[in-house]
Amino acid sequence: MKIAVIADTHIPNCADSAEEAALAWAVETCRRSEPDVVVFAGDLTACGLPGELDRLAGILRPLGLPSVSTPGNSDLRSSQTAARARRRLSAPTMQQFPGVTVLALDTSDGAVRPAERRRFASGLAGVRTGSSKVVVTHWPPDELPAADRQWCASVFADNRVELVLAGHKHRDADTELAGVPIRQVRGLDPEKAIGAPPALTFFVRERGAWKRQETAWPAGDPRTWEPNEREGFLAQLGISTMSRTLADTAQAATVGARVLELRASAAMGVDGTELAAAVRRWRGAGGRELSVHLPDLRWDAKRGRTDGLPILRDAVSLSLRLGVERVTVHVPRAAAKDMTPGNGGRQAMLAAFSAALGPLAEAGVILGVENLHRTPGEPDDDRGRFGCTPPECLAWLQDLTDVLPSSVPRPGLLLDLGHARNNPPLSRMWTVGRWLAEAGPCAVGYHVHQVTAKGNHQPLREPFGPAISLSALFWAWRACRTARAPMFLEIRDESAMGSLRALRDFLQGR
Repeated sequence: MKIAVIADTHIPNCADSAEEAALAWAVETCRRSEPDVVVFAGDLTACGLPGELDRLAGILRPLGLPSVSTPGNSDLRSSQTAARARRRLSAPTMQQFPGVTVLALDTSDGAVRPAERRRFASGLAGVRTGSSKVVVTHWPPDELPAADRQWCASVFADNRVELVLAGHKHRDADTELAGVPIRQVRGLDPEKAIGAPPALTFFVRERGAWKRQETAWPAGDPRTWEPNEREGFLAQLGISTMSRTLADTAQAATVGARVLELRASAAMGVDGTELAAAVRRWRGAGGRELSVHLPDLRWDAKRGRTDGLPILRDAVSLSLRLGVERVTVHVPRAAAKDMTPGNGGRQAMLAAFSAALGPLAEAGVILGVENLHRTPGEPDDDRGRFGCTPPECLAWLQDLTDVLPSSVPRPGLLLDLGHARNNPPLSRMWTVGRWLAEAGPCAVGYHVHQVTAKGNHQPLREPFGPAISLSALFWAWRACRTARAPMFLEIRDESAMGSLRALRDFLQGR
């Protein structure tokens, strides 16, 4: 008996996403390996929206194998479509094979509701006498509320359940409930799978014992790339110095980092002669792409004015003196409602951006506009900050292009992957994979960092988790679904050199 587990795919409603590519690969892998049954352990869509469900159905159409399915919590995120999504993802709920029956248990609410208890009991009643049972669910039963754990333990013990398969946690784990083994899988999400690349997991029953096997998604693991591909990726990987301007510039020269970003707010406090000398040494050691992260412009809605122009102009002057190849500036610091097309605030900010950044553009410097993110407790409507979704950023880039001279380089997106991931609640719909698919082609650079309970800009010790897995970026880069452009490790509380060394060691197999 062989069971394939597909979990936590989080398919967004867009074409050419990393999530779609990983699931399509899993479908083809199942077709080749021919398991007895494919079980879907929930969180198959980003939010359970009709377009996501239709896209999911299209990807799964070629599967052609027996299946069992249950929804997950992400499939029920939209109150308007949750009931429909639950129905579409809750069939079939049982498959019977000689000696083994596979059943779905719906824990998508983080509980086992009374109606689901009754439905599951009815399904058990229809199982052939003497058949062992395998239960597939989304939420690991040992992590449910106490009353639900007790119910599961009793039902599992009374009905010869010999294995429970679950997703939800985005990591592999072996636990148990009342002696029944629970096997969690990390799933197939290229931005969330923890500890290793996304994987299709199999459970094989031999002589009455279940063994875990897995096949990792090779496109999300650069260790499978050709050496020249890895070297090409590493050549574009560098650091942002943040507050450590001179020290990190010197270290970047020592290790031969070809791309380097200075933070203007810190660099402007450094002696100009020392800074110029440090940059020359870095260039002499092979440095090719120098960027400066410019200060923000803010819209003061109460006073109807732009704040921050004087310091931005000073930073532009510094950038020109250093001979940068590119600069980064955030989208306007403003509420989304003040940046709607035709709004006076938007027009004023466009004029300010054009006036301040025009000298850089005319000098051939590449302008990268960085996305922002929402924070917990921030309004999730148009009172929240602007520039936190691909449509907002792309529309702003187009307007900025229109007000700059046609002869200058076209502005692009500086895609901050951490901002895209740590962007509640917008990140539910606008996944990293969707950002890369919809905005990645116009990217001129990336900020890369880990997200933890401390917030953004945390060290990135390894490429797969805990909050951000880089498999989505790896796949999009290699498949040319996103632009190949400089990547700056942007670490706040310590030097980014440790993260750079860790990623270099990983990519070089050390």
